[in-house]
Amino acid sequence: MQTTSYSLGELLRRAKEGSLRIPQFQRQFVWRESQVKLLVDSMSRAYPIGSLLLLDGKPDLQLASRSIEAEIQEDYPPDESVSNGMPTDVESYILDGQQRTTSIARVFLNAHPRKLYYFDLKLIFELHGKEETSWIRVRQRGKTQPDRKDNNRLLRADIILNQTQADIYVREYVEDSGDFPQFVEDRKAAREAAARINGVFETMRNYKVPVVTLERDSGVESVCRVFETINSTGTRLTTFDLAVARFYPRPDLRNFWEKALHAYPTLKNFNVDGERVLQVLYLVIAARSKKYPDPTRSNLLALAPDEIEREWEESSKALAETYKWARAQGARPETLPSHNVLVPLAAVRRSLSPDNVATEIGGDHEFIRRWYFSKVMQAGASQASNYRIAQDFNALYRYVRDGEKPDVTMVNLNEDTVTRLKSSDVRYKALQNVFATTIRHDLIRGDNIDSESELHDHHVFPKNASNEHNLPRNMLDGICNRVPILKGSNLKLGDSYPQDYFKKMADQAKSQGTLDGLSRRLHDCMIPGDPRDPNWADRFSIETFEDFCRDRAALIVARVKQIVGDSLKTDPSSDDELEDDSDV
Repeated sequence: MQTTSYSLGELLRRAKEGSLRIPQFQRQFVWRESQVKLLVDSMSRAYPIGSLLLLDGKPDLQLASRSIEAEIQEDYPPDESVSNGMPTDVESYILDGQQRTTSIARVFLNAHPRKLYYFDLKLIFELHGKEETSWIRVRQRGKTQPDRKDNNRLLRADIILNQTQADIYVREYVEDSGDFPQFVEDRKAAREAAARINGVFETMRNYKVPVVTLERDSGVESVCRVFETINSTGTRLTTFDLAVARFYPRPDLRNFWEKALHAYPTLKNFNVDGERVLQVLYLVIAARSKKYPDPTRSNLLALAPDEIEREWEESSKALAETYKWARAQGARPETLPSHNVLVPLAAVRRSLSPDNVATEIGGDHEFIRRWYFSKVMQAGASQASNYRIAQDFNALYRYVRDGEKPDVTMVNLNEDTVTRLKSSDVRYKALQNVFATTIRHDLIRGDNIDSESELHDHHVFPKNASNEHNLPRNMLDGICNRVPILKGSNLKLGDSYPQDYFKKMADQAKSQGTLDGLSRRLHDCMIPGDPRDPNWADRFSIETFEDFCRDRAALIVARVKQIVGDSLKTDPSSDDELEDDSDV
């Protein structure tokens, strides 16, 4: 890693010649004009604006890139630029500082496609140094771009790069414009005023931009870690973004992915990242070549272009079918517990013949379902995601190919844990999937619920009970107080309390002779108690809210046991406070 600095002239020279490149995965220029003005004002006062991070291009590390987004005029080169010895044929990728570099080029090279930047000489004299940026003026670009405007008061920004011309223009304005009547009889004061303005421009010309350049032998993995570090507080940069730049133009992964999203809307609905397709096809290729299938970022970026082109379509299709299968297990985009668990399932689907896949994974295979729910109901994990994907793929591949059943992960879940689950916990989402796949009738009206039904996540006790009756908010928002019901039923109930609407339901069922049906519906929805008991509705009073939550937690745990069987461990001493493992 080398540290140096560019003068303003050197930075602009490299921008003009096109040797500073922006990797394709970096976002377009989005700065507001106020930020651009603040940047220029900081440079005029020699304030730091941060360093640029560059990576020199080399044959074995080429990234798809574009030039700086500025329409640089051939007749406005930066005069008097000082070279730091960098060969002009070396291209450097801007890893951090794209927006700053673009802004500087647009201002000081007269290179904004729609605007012109002028410096107000009078306001520089009066306001510069007072936390003011109004001396930087912006005008719409017209057919002509005069050096000076408004009685020579406005000086186009790029003119200041030519010291001689800028000095003359400033002196002419101060001495001849009439905007400084106080200097008419005091030529010395006029020269001092001009020198003060020119001093601001001299500071800009001499401004040094710190530059950190990664060594030319930096590997892909090192570069990836840098990308992650510099983007940790901004827009997330994914492995797929890097792959797009790494492989462009063959294959054009962005185009491949857009076509896949169009062909398989399920992938778009679940907000799937294109990296998942790369992981699937890598696992398939590794299995065929009998290599250990470790879908790390380095291995994905080392794929051969022809391998990607050959496997992309079928891998995308297998991934989409697997997400459809997850939807059949109750998953929705907002409640999908894990993307990682679906990758090995999709890779196995792609690796085997369609007939075997349809039998083992595509349908309602009970063991695969048990395996899946046991995986997504883990409180946390100590292994890396890629390691788990590789392990899961190996186990499933041997099972479907050879009939060798993998071990099913134990699920630590008990009534106390269920009552305390937070909505951010991956197990909360897994339980929502259990609800969606096992509750088949609307709690209120008894209508059938299927995968196409429009459901609302209903609070049994209304949310406002926290304010009205001081009920614990965390339990009101907990899974024990939730049940999926049809949209119409939820709108009808509104903020009603369960003691009231359950009593009405029981009275109506009694009068119609349908108490047995209501009892089955309540069991289906995991609502405790027997409506044939005359005092049943009283179990849902404000005073018994926490008892209701504990009773319902027991029913939820029992429902989970129906799915995962002996893999459920309800020992209260089990560790259920591990870090949330959600990777959605």
